[in-house]
Amino acid sequence: MKTLYLILLFCFCRIVFWAQEPTLGKSLIFEERVFNFGIIDEEKGLVSHEFEFQNKDKKPVAITGVTSGCGCVKFDYPKQPISPGAKGVVKVYFNPAYRPGFFSKEIVVLTNENQNYNRIWIKGTVKPGEHSVSDRYPYEFGDGLWMNFEVMAFGYMKEGDRKTMDLKFINNTDKEMKLFFIVMDGNTDVTFTSPYMMKPKEEKVMSVTYSYTGKFTRLAYVYPVVDGKPLDKSLKVVCTEP
Repeated sequence: MKTLYLILLFCFCRIVFWAQEPTLGKSLIFEERVFNFGIIDEEKGLVSHEFEFQNKDKKPVAITGVTSGCGCVKFDYPKQPISPGAKGVVKVYFNPAYRPGFFSKEIVVLTNENQNYNRIWIKGTVKPGEHSVSDRYPYEFGDGLWMNFEVMAFGYMKEGDRKTMDLKFINNTDKEMKLFFIVMDGNTDVTFTSPYMMKPKEEKVMSVTYSYTGKFTRLAYVYPVVDGKPLDKSLKVVCTEP
């Protein structure tokens, strides 16, 4: 009897859960659902497009929110209910900064206290612009070496876990650079491949692997050595307990 009760309770909870799921809205009809920006110049910055809709219902419809899975997309939309037969627009903004190549972003328009939804999309291709060294590699370590990380955070790791991240760096000088890295305190949990011979203005990528054994502290200090000179600033490689 107890088992039957639990089964019925589970089924009831599932029914309530399904009842709360938003359903496809039929009140707001969008004239277009997909807009293609074509080729966007990153250097020209923000672009936008207005998606026009009409309320085909016999009662007012309120937009209660607009969402997207990307912080590069923002929105403007009517904050007041849309009267029957009235038209309106959802204006979508896309920021192409540091997003080279093709993109396709889904936007969800929620209505009637989030009970209904409509989907629209923007897409296009971003033509990358020129960026300064400090934009691409924000951390200066000295002697012309710039890197994209000051701290490499590997997140939660337990004993036996293994993760890899890419460290990017540039020789921002007009002469060749011999570069290698040393790990202080003999921490062999952190591994990578070096040295590197770098031409002037050359960029490199180095895979850094953290294999946590529990034998060392969770913070490792990695020092760059440029042309035989250890730099004063270290790269910090860290993981945390789950």
